Amino acid sequence: MKKKHIITLSGKPGSGKSSTADKVAELLNYTRHSSGDMVRQILAKSHMTLEEYNQKAETDHDLDDKVDEQLRALRDKKDIVVDSRLGFYWIPESFKVYLDLDLEIATARIFKDTVSNSMRKAVGTSSSSLSDVSRQVKERMLNEQSRFKAMYGVDPYNKNNFDFVIDTSRQNPQSVAIAVFDAYREWLDSEVWEPRHNEVPLGYSYKNQY
Repeated sequence: MKKKHIITLSGKPGSGKSSTADKVAELLNYTRHSSGDMVRQILAKSHMTLEEYNQKAETDHDLDDKVDEQLRALRDKKDIVVDSRLGFYWIPESFKVYLDLDLEIATARIFKDTVSNSMRKAVGTSSSSLSDVSRQVKERMLNEQSRFKAMYGVDPYNKNNFDFVIDTSRQNPQSVAIAVFDAYREWLDSEVWEPRHNEVPLGYSYKNQY
C-alpha cells in the first residue's frame, strides 16, 4: 500500500487528540482537520447534545454519513493531520496513530475541559460531577463500538488497527507530539514497518498540561 503524507489520530475520549493534532500539524507545517469539530458544529446547528445524538445514532446514521463523506474527501489531500475516530479506516494509507490512556485520567481531563471549552458547553457536554462524566465516557465508547461494528465492521478502539500506539496518561501534549513526529518520519523512510507502542515508564511523569 502506497504511503501518503497524512497522519490520522484516533484514541480514547480525553486522550488529547485535538491538542496532539494541533502540535503535530505545527511541527510538520501540515493542515489539521477534525471530525470532532465537524460533529460539534452540526450538533450546535441542530441544538442537540452529543449524548442525545449518540442515542439517536444507534438507528439514525445521517450525521455519521455527513462526517464520513467529509473524511473520505480528505483521502485525496496531502500534508494533513486528521483527528478522527475513524480516520484510520477511511484513509488506510495514512500513518495511523492511537492515543491511549487510563479511563480515570480521561474522565478527569474531560471534566476539566467542560469547564473551559465553550464548544463543548454549546453542545451540552458539560457536567456537574466526575461520576456523570465517567458514565458518559463509558456509554459513548460502548455506543461507538457497537455502532461502527454494525455499520463498517470495525472497532475504533482496537489498537491492532494502528501503526503507532502511545499512552498519554503521564505525558504532556508536546512530548506526545514529538513522539508522533519522530515515529512518522521513520515510517515514511521505512520499507517495512512493525507497529510500535510508546509509553512513559511507571514512576516517571511529565507535567500534564492537557
